[in-house]
Amino acid sequence: MSKSFLNNHAVRGLRNNNPGNLVRTPDAWQGKIPFPQSKDAKFEQFNSLKWGLRAMLKDLIHDINKGKNTVTKLINEYAPKSENNTKAYILSVCKSIGVKPDDKITAINNEFLTLLVRAILKVELGGAHTEVKDSDIQQALELLGDVSTKSLTVTIKKNFKPLLPVLTFLVLFF
Repeated sequence: MSKSFLNNHAVRGLRNNNPGNLVRTPDAWQGKIPFPQSKDAKFEQFNSLKWGLRAMLKDLIHDINKGKNTVTKLINEYAPKSENNTKAYILSVCKSIGVKPDDKITAINNEFLTLLVRAILKVELGGAHTEVKDSDIQQALELLGDVSTKSLTVTIKKNFKPLLPVLTFLVLFF
């Protein structure tokens, strides 16, 4: 059974099974709860956590693919200044993944995406980010499958040992 916090958690991102706090859009995300049944007027709701994480990953990959290929560019798109302290957000993500704000993201794989999602969840969910396990992120990555036509590589500038073994396959962009 899929993990779900739907309408049953104090933290909004988890209550919506939308830990990345994606705002409502007409996008037809897989696992999305239709607007008439959704209990949140601002943010998307998903049937289970894996679908919210998958949507978050697709959104991040799409943004990187369209040229938001530094943490600064990516977070300015993902968490605009009108809603967030983007400077602090960028610095937090950079510290977590071991890059500088304007280092170009040149490679993406499961390890990098797990780091990136985990870093964003720390900001979006605060202390509740620990309720999202690396196995939940891995499940969402598996739902993505092969999504692109070219492979990239990321150099992480600090030693990183994943909490759980992560299958290494390149996420390819369309």
